[in-house]
Amino acid sequence: MTTPNIWAIKEVALATFYDLKTGKAKVQLPNLKTAGIENSGETKYSQGGRGNTKVVGFSGNRGGKVTLQDCVFTNEVIAMMTGNDIKTGVKNIVQRQELKVNMNKAILDYTPVEASNGLISVYILNPDGTHGEEITFTTGTVAATKYTLAAKTLTFFATELPDGTDIVAYYRVATDSTAKTITVSTDKFAGSYKVILDCLVRDTVNEEDYAAQIEIFKAKMEDNWKIDTSADGDPSVFDIPLEILKLLGALRPMK
Repeated sequence: MTTPNIWAIKEVALATFYDLKTGKAKVQLPNLKTAGIENSGETKYSQGGRGNTKVVGFSGNRGGKVTLQDCVFTNEVIAMMTGNDIKTGVKNIVQRQELKVNMNKAILDYTPVEASNGLISVYILNPDGTHGEEITFTTGTVAATKYTLAAKTLTFFATELPDGTDIVAYYRVATDSTAKTITVSTDKFAGSYKVILDCLVRDTVNEEDYAAQIEIFKAKMEDNWKIDTSADGDPSVFDIPLEILKLLGALRPMK
């Protein structure tokens, strides 16, 4: 027997997305937690006679959904769900850093982008960790409630801030050239792809495992998705919902 007629399935499927235009593989998801397919439809009945009973049914509105849940986050998939390409390159990001004053100075961990215009904001920290008095930037001689900035060093007015004073600085730093940016914009939406689910099934007669494949010729990534973070519980998962579409015409052969 080369193909089982009665089989069981336990392992999660391996999902691969293919570009509809080029036929080339886009991304494979080897770390799925679940991969489900749901078929749906509606039945409208002709009713009448005594008791208004159902006489005959007409089926329609055939639909299908694919729901994938990944235990990790893949940049390419998130970008596909936004409709935007991943951009690789230097990006300015916001850094928050708590510092202690020593000899009227405090030294940042990173070189700020705003070297000539001051940081985003600098505050003295209250004992409960909230923002206290703001200290503002000056390009001239440092005065009370002011600071100057040279490279990564903040200098404060002499004797204004005792050694050990807690402050917090907000500033922008540049990433390295390998940083990846994924943009969610109002003019781009998730696309449609061919999806293949590779499964492993077990024959109920001889207990041997066989390779099985579910081929979805065209599926639209849904535009409603979310990323959750939590202080407790299991690690965050990423749900990837898709709607199965009717195939019109033929796809280009896979290379």
